Amino acid sequence: MCDSLIRWTVRSDEVYGQHAGVCESLCGEGDSTTVIARDEAEAQASSAPDQVGLVRWNPVSSTHRRGWRSKWVPLLVIAVMLGACGGPPPAVTPPPTTDNSDLKTRSQRVLDGAVNPDEPGCSAAVGVEGVVMWTGVLGIADLATNKKVTKDTVFDIGSVSKQFTATAVLLLVNEGRLTLDDPLAHYVPDLPDWSSAVTVAQLMHHTSGIPDYTGLLEAQGYQMSDRTTQVQALAAIQGAPELEFKPGTRFEYSNSNYLLLAEIVRLVSGKSLPDFLSIEIFRPLDLAMVVDPISADPDEAVSYGEGDTGNPPQFPVLHSGWEQVGDGAIQTTPSQLVLWADNYRTGKVGGQKLLDEQLAGSVETEPGGGDRYGAGIFSRANGTLDHDGSWAGFVTEFRISSDRRTSVAVSCNTEGQDPESLADAIGRLWM
Repeated sequence: MCDSLIRWTVRSDEVYGQHAGVCESLCGEGDSTTVIARDEAEAQASSAPDQVGLVRWNPVSSTHRRGWRSKWVPLLVIAVMLGACGGPPPAVTPPPTTDNSDLKTRSQRVLDGAVNPDEPGCSAAVGVEGVVMWTGVLGIADLATNKKVTKDTVFDIGSVSKQFTATAVLLLVNEGRLTLDDPLAHYVPDLPDWSSAVTVAQLMHHTSGIPDYTGLLEAQGYQMSDRTTQVQALAAIQGAPELEFKPGTRFEYSNSNYLLLAEIVRLVSGKSLPDFLSIEIFRPLDLAMVVDPISADPDEAVSYGEGDTGNPPQFPVLHSGWEQVGDGAIQTTPSQLVLWADNYRTGKVGGQKLLDEQLAGSVETEPGGGDRYGAGIFSRANGTLDHDGSWAGFVTEFRISSDRRTSVAVSCNTEGQDPESLADAIGRLWM
């Protein structure tokens, strides 16, 4: 039997196929797998809480930009007995080979068990030491034309973009052009007096106390489909009379922090953030990435809201007119993300000094919880790195193994999908 807890993500008539597909992908063919009916699973959840956990879930809102896993919510799960699948994954990633045919087959089964091929879909990739070892896709990129998701389908990766903004800042720090202790007011003029108490490091680690510009713009009546600019977002921040808490006293995720970091990069380097990232990171690493909040890439998927209860379900198209950069807006594929991940091992861009700085000033996300936030990336208690992203129907999960050799990225073009659960299942196979 499979030694994991599988989230209930499909309609009741699809339960067996969903569970069997994911379990076989984790345990391999031939293992004994027991499927527990929904009612029984719920009963076991209440009577045996030690066997049923909480699944971390990124609550995606059609109006809230580029969120992160800020809440833990109980989800319906299928409970399966523990320990019969050979124990935890190996602590050391196996050396990369071009074979791994069994892992590739089982990885694809993860997608097959979670994605309806006739609905908005997902793309996934695994990288080992800078080599894309596997890519898998399933589903539709554009329902109007029935264009399928392929390995080259482009997604808006939302907040997964933040680590690139943080890397840009650290590159400027290492050139001696700014320091992390510099006050925000030194670089961004015309902000209220509170900007003198906020440092660059506090922006990077979400400890500034600055309210999220997305909420500020929404309070002014703007919706996701309306056009809003970087200048408007800065003006909204400028209009905040006070901070939400004293800088440096706690962690509270705010997209304003990374929009302001983008402004610092622009003012210090003389280049816009999109140009800086292209010149200093994307080109040196040969990455097919672009910062473009209003993308017209013909390879980009159309993004959708969650499907309704119809048969077949209808998925509303979601469109964003928001043009901010720094907190999100990178357009790319999962394959390119796992290639980027290898820089956390090699330091090809930035060197060892950058690698050290990415986590050196990390802060606890919750007191005593073990998880920390570094330079645009979460550092988990088990040593892994990760970040998720969501924007206007696009959802992405990106993670790197504790030994920094292996990475997984999953992107989907509907907010009804859960890329984290997919990354969990695929990561178990490879990490």
